[in-house]
Amino acid sequence: MFDKATQVQHPLDVLTEIENKAAMDQELLLRDGGTPWAELLADYVDALNELAVPGTAENGYLATYGLDEGHAGGCG
Repeated sequence: MFDKATQVQHPLDVLTEIENKAAMDQELLLRDGGTPWAELLADYVDALNELAVPGTAENGYLATYGLDEGHAGGCG
């Protein structure tokens, strides 16, 4: 009954296969969807820039931090 040897795939290998297939499926859907991704990204960046501009337009002050101050990396 159980004379035939079977090869069992490692669970992490199965998960990797599922992840890779999902990534390929998603990439195909994004590519074939007809969404103008370059234009969408440019609009998003423009919107983010507009959010930053009002803070500088109100008082003319733009907060900048060097590497040794604030949250830019010198906290210690």
